[in-house]
Amino acid sequence: MIALDHIAIWSGNLYRTTIELSRLTGIGSADGGYFPGLGLGQKIISLGGGVYLEIESIVDHRMILERDPVALELERQTDSGDCFAGLCLRSDELTEIEAFAAHRGVEVSAEIAGGKALMVPGQKRGRAAHAPDFLNSWLKGKPNIYYVEGLENHSSILPPQPGTGDVVGLGVTSIELGGSEASLRSWLGELDPAELGLDIRYNGLADGLYAVGFDSTAGPQEIRLPPITLPAARSRAAQTLLSETS
Repeated sequence: MIALDHIAIWSGNLYRTTIELSRLTGIGSADGGYFPGLGLGQKIISLGGGVYLEIESIVDHRMILERDPVALELERQTDSGDCFAGLCLRSDELTEIEAFAAHRGVEVSAEIAGGKALMVPGQKRGRAAHAPDFLNSWLKGKPNIYYVEGLENHSSILPPQPGTGDVVGLGVTSIELGGSEASLRSWLGELDPAELGLDIRYNGLADGLYAVGFDSTAGPQEIRLPPITLPAARSRAAQTLLSETS
């Protein structure tokens, strides 16, 4: 059964964005570590119910100098500000991930494209089977799915760092997506978006995530950001990125 797992936000400055979101929501943040092979660092803000915000920015700028495609895409996407980069689902049934991968015509992967396991001292998190590769989902404004067997080592339960916020997220209640319900169902195949248990609103604009609503100890809240830029507005270089990571 599928569930919402996390929402990726791309930022030009990991700390600025995290501080602003914590001030906006009152929810504290945790250190999410970094992807050595991607040059990306991340902070975590839990929205409750096993769902978290994954705020990412470039922390190893050698990746830019070396023309790494993921770092270059993040830099390009955040040129005009923060954006919702990815809507990430999870399932505790590997057969469900395999069926979804077959529907999308891809293989289930245990590796993050261009990267290695997330490195955080003292935390027991590692690779997770997923499909499709995150870039080939996010750059289409569509969700990918991870195999998550349980929440014992899940990023959503990382304790916030002291002083970063006292409000507690109580669970995501709604998301606003571009496109239509039909286009999402076509992408997911046999997987049913109704299983997410969310109020899903479709605004008919370009695919991607536009807003997330959630309950908290401070009351109902909503975060709204522009979605990731889609292929119709991308350069030839970004189109090449999709084919390279297929």
